Amino acid sequence: MDNVPVLKTEHLMKRFGPLTATNDVSIEIGRKEIHALIGENGAGKSTICKMLTGMYHPDSGEIYLNGKKLEGKSIFSTMEAGISMVYQERNLVDYLNAAQNIALGSEPGKAGFLSEKQAMKRAEELRDKLRINVPLDEPVGELGAGAQQLIEIMKALNTNPQLLILDEPTASLGVTEVGPFLDFVRHMKDDMDVSVIFISHKIEEVFDLAEKVTVLTDGRVTLSAKISDTTPEECIKAMIRSSDLKPISIPDRSGDEKTRILEVDELTFDNKKRNVRFHVDNEEVVGFYGLVGSGRTETMEVLFGTREADERSFMFNGEKITKQNTQQLIRRGMVFTTELRKNSVFGGLTLTDNICNLFLDKYSNKMGVINYGKSREFAEKILKESEVKYSNVNQIITELSGGNIQKLIIGRSLAIDNLKLAIFDEPTNGIDLGAKNEIYHKIRHLVDEEKKAAIFISSELDELLAVCDRIYVFYEGDIAGEFTRSEFDKHKILDKAVRGG
Repeated sequence: MDNVPVLKTEHLMKRFGPLTATNDVSIEIGRKEIHALIGENGAGKSTICKMLTGMYHPDSGEIYLNGKKLEGKSIFSTMEAGISMVYQERNLVDYLNAAQNIALGSEPGKAGFLSEKQAMKRAEELRDKLRINVPLDEPVGELGAGAQQLIEIMKALNTNPQLLILDEPTASLGVTEVGPFLDFVRHMKDDMDVSVIFISHKIEEVFDLAEKVTVLTDGRVTLSAKISDTTPEECIKAMIRSSDLKPISIPDRSGDEKTRILEVDELTFDNKKRNVRFHVDNEEVVGFYGLVGSGRTETMEVLFGTREADERSFMFNGEKITKQNTQQLIRRGMVFTTELRKNSVFGGLTLTDNICNLFLDKYSNKMGVINYGKSREFAEKILKESEVKYSNVNQIITELSGGNIQKLIIGRSLAIDNLKLAIFDEPTNGIDLGAKNEIYHKIRHLVDEEKKAAIFISSELDELLAVCDRIYVFYEGDIAGEFTRSEFDKHKILDKAVRGG
């Protein structure tokens, strides 16, 4: 059996109407192998995974698990056969503890009732075998992103899979959490005798962790090789559809007269006064950098009214803001795209509905009846301008790739009337290099051509250095430093993020 691949696909094809999502995809995953699957958003990765897990049935082609043809018609049948997947979006119940979450779907006990004692025992066994230290008796909603990711994997491993698919597992992790997590995946492969499909847009992680890599472009395999036999440059060349990524140009406006859009001094939230003195002018992109939990996102949530504050006072476009809620701020020209895409869209609704939910006043009458003709035209306009790849405006939004959903969210947000300031929280999280480049240019176009202002929150310092005019560094809830573009120094910025002022 050691010579038989754990997974083998032969000539997989899947169509959605006139769109061919995957075409003639053949892949082999060896025993106890970490196999990276990479490609731009819309390249076919998600479709392949959904076929492997039983969500989709191939139009043609075969799937073999340990040499046996897989006939799974559902997620549960493929899970029983030995394939589990950890999705990019969290699938945990916040108020349950880790042991309870791990047991969900395979509850130990009689007549379908959960045995808390057996669930905890099984969770402890998994934790010990995986050589990790995560609390099992605390609500998972109170744990950090790294601990939650480990619990998601423990939940998937509870079914003793032979193949585990990890979809962008490091996307929500902080800089200091990534290395230990990759070490964990290496140990897990050996300790649990499991093969891994590792999906990531971070090419450096792929070459650090994987033994083989398969590149998809437009639904086809364009490269499949051992990591030792290829290079990051070859993988990127095989992955990118366009010949070259457009370079980012930052104009020098050091002598230009500026208009102050946002000015903040102190805020009090979570029972603590925060020193967050910063400002944003028009025609500039201001970056927020810091480790996960440093206060970047929390500060903007307080300003935007989505997080409770003890004291909240700041200047926006020359007006003092204290009690205004989110909708009032949107009407004044401030918009905030959140880090978690699932919190920004309605998964069961169409593209038209998701785009127009910010514009109900514009596309409905006094009785609340929506004008579907005008809303459809508007949706088509936003989709075209945002370069979203879709089949029709009436398709469900969750049928789009993550990158295309993100482009839709950003395009919808930037279409609000009277826009003054756009706040982007991790806008490139979990999307491919080409889609990232498009978002960088959209942000720069917003400030350089449309004369607006932008805040760019990111855990990836390199993208802030490439896109921003200034960067503020957060540390333990406060701003620890400010760097203008002429002062950008990666080591100094990292030092501020790790050790503070």
